[in-house]
Amino acid sequence: SLYGATGGRTKGGVMPVAEEGFALAVGYALLWASRRDSCNVGFFTAVSDVLRAQGVTRMIWSRTTMVDFVTECVFNGITQKGLSTFLQRAVKGLTREQRDRLMYDFVQSVVYSYLARHESGADYDNAIAFCVNSKIDAVLQCTRLGGCPDWSVSTLLSQDIWDQLGGQAGLKEVSKKFFTHIVAGAQMPCPVQELCDVCGEPRCKSVGKRLELVYVACRCESLTFEQKSAMAARKRPRDSNERGMNSLDTAGQGIKETYERKLQVVAVRYPNKTAKEIITKMIGADVARDSLNTSDEITGQQGGRLLASYLHSIKDDASNDFLSSGVNNFLQTQLDKYRMFYPSQKGLLEQALLFLPKLEQLAAAAAAAAAPPPDFGTPAPPPDFG
Repeated sequence: SLYGATGGRTKGGVMPVAEEGFALAVGYALLWASRRDSCNVGFFTAVSDVLRAQGVTRMIWSRTTMVDFVTECVFNGITQKGLSTFLQRAVKGLTREQRDRLMYDFVQSVVYSYLARHESGADYDNAIAFCVNSKIDAVLQCTRLGGCPDWSVSTLLSQDIWDQLGGQAGLKEVSKKFFTHIVAGAQMPCPVQELCDVCGEPRCKSVGKRLELVYVACRCESLTFEQKSAMAARKRPRDSNERGMNSLDTAGQGIKETYERKLQVVAVRYPNKTAKEIITKMIGADVARDSLNTSDEITGQQGGRLLASYLHSIKDDASNDFLSSGVNNFLQTQLDKYRMFYPSQKGLLEQALLFLPKLEQLAAAAAAAAAPPPDFGTPAPPPDFG
């Protein structure tokens, strides 16, 4: 028989490469994220069979080859058990929307990892052309593998994202961070926190050998105990009942001056820029521009206040439809996007969310002061004493 005992599948030695390898890599990321387990006997041949039936790939691959390909080429040496453990732990307690976001990040990291290793990922146009030739949109939208009809390469890797990350090197860095996140979350008997809870920098990294992690020093290592304690205290949210100088400023004059000062900074720093261009700069290339780099600084505080002030100033402009659901919702959406792999953006957005209510209170107080006094009608005549 032409197919023999293997059903015509390849046997050992040859691995999928180039476009076909890319399509299979994304397909396995989808299937693993949706099933969260590879115990099914047909798991490692399912993707090859589905994509070949849809005309995305051509060859019939054996299970042995696919196991090696997925472990070594797709997930950077992470074991099958490790991947399943991470995913099963990560989805606990999540809403449907949060699970979809986790799956999106999981697939995105594989796309970035493959492009970071391939010569076609050297510049944006070639990277997109490589995705098109690999039919990645068809893979992402394949519901049989757990894909979503709304997903596409243009959402996973837009020109803005490419520029913010700094090209191929940035793709590699993001994918490495996610693989470290997977390995840290798969540790037994319990997951390891890979980011320092004081400075937000990585404390460990994956070395591409199964579930092995190596320790890396964050900037807290050079600080004294007193400096670390001060950073941790500054990062804790302030109790509304805690006494402070702000309690004396009942008119909100300090907040008003800060708000006006931040708008002046925006006007000088970003002349002739559209709202979307300014916000992209603030969250992207300029995220650390206002950092003082002092040991007791709250990460992203000044940049966060700048972002919140600018968004508050443009929220009533109907042309800014991305704020139609409110500034708070916009900031929260961005925080959900950046919180896992981008500590600088996470700090900035958290500080913006903390400062925004103060601006809203200031605006409400100003509106109340400007409102006309209530009309009680014609006053009643005095009593008649005879």
